[in-house]
Amino acid sequence: MDRKLQRAFRCGALAALAILWAALSLISAGPLTKDEIDLLLTAGASPQKIMTLVAERGVSFMMTSALAKEFQKKGATPELIKEIQKISDQLYSAAPPPAAPAMRRSTPVARSALPGARQTSGPPPSPAQKKVEQVMASLGSHPAPSGPAMLATHSQAAAPAKESPPPKLTDPSPAEIQKIIQTFTAKEALFKAARNDYTYHQINRVETLDADDRVDGTWEQDWDILYDDNGHRIERVTYAPTGDLKGVLMTEQDMYQMRHTQPFVVTTDELPEYNIRYLGHVPLDKLTAYVFRVSPKVIKKHHEYFDGVVYVDDHDLQIVKTEGRQVPQIRNGNSENLFPNFSTWRRQIDGKFWFPVFTEADDTLYFPNGPVHIKEIIRYTDYKQFKSTSKIKMIGVAGPNQNPQPPAAPNPR
Repeated sequence: MDRKLQRAFRCGALAALAILWAALSLISAGPLTKDEIDLLLTAGASPQKIMTLVAERGVSFMMTSALAKEFQKKGATPELIKEIQKISDQLYSAAPPPAAPAMRRSTPVARSALPGARQTSGPPPSPAQKKVEQVMASLGSHPAPSGPAMLATHSQAAAPAKESPPPKLTDPSPAEIQKIIQTFTAKEALFKAARNDYTYHQINRVETLDADDRVDGTWEQDWDILYDDNGHRIERVTYAPTGDLKGVLMTEQDMYQMRHTQPFVVTTDELPEYNIRYLGHVPLDKLTAYVFRVSPKVIKKHHEYFDGVVYVDDHDLQIVKTEGRQVPQIRNGNSENLFPNFSTWRRQIDGKFWFPVFTEADDTLYFPNGPVHIKEIIRYTDYKQFKSTSKIKMIGVAGPNQNPQPPAAPNPR
């Protein structure tokens, strides 16, 4: 190596150190966010250095298979991925998540009937609860401003109980956990069939935001899910103004996510496709729930899956809330179709099944041309049971006063 090459090498090394030092200076105190780990990897920090930081300070996000692949592409080793996964799982199993907006049953049930249930009032959130609130914020899980009014019950709630410290929630045995999984997936199959007997209205809104978090583009569609005169299930677009999203386009996969993944259902038939792992027994607003980590065992080509957590009410043994994202993230050459983390809340309809009523996503999608901050709000309203013995043969789409057409063209992002 001649002198010029040596000088260039030293300059390059100093530049790399300067970049790494700058990256470390940008890392805030407290648990590491996914963006901070991304920054460290991009700046060239060694996996061992990042592992040390993760072990010392923890992380503030849920590790998913999609996120693991993103980190691996930027230089994360299997050991680093495993360490982040371990710390993330410990966080989710150690502390209860924040309360969902006014989640309660339509038919009030005496809290003494709920095993391990807590009172509806009590001391302020603990540091652990506040920490999990930060995790939920990193997933885009923010309680909607209109959530409490929307999730309010049709009937009057029971009178609030006297204040008392929340009792410790007990964990079921391994055998009981397996029974709970079998029970709630069987009930999901019944719920899936029952929901096909209901008509409802779905309001979809997607926003893109600029660097100052101001809305700079929107996409909206409203659908009526109902039956035609022959008893066939159809989807009718009732509102569809011209959209002006910045940096992204709505695709067929996005529409699939709105119809199927965000109101996530995992039935007994679908159980073999997923790994389901028990995380804990936690309070969830007016309820108490078992938390399960759900991830696909194998991602098959041209198939979509859910990757995240589900909350199962410990009384009804039905899913009442889901948090996660659709996988896989789709990357085909210069075309990418990425999906945000979302939260879906359910409410008990007609005193039996828990139906999705609200979905929210607030996430940043990282494309080769730059990040895009995106928000989604979906409301499911006006559930009405449709008495019909006709077999559902098709799903059609028809806009008001126009010929049947799909709600969006399959334009890649």
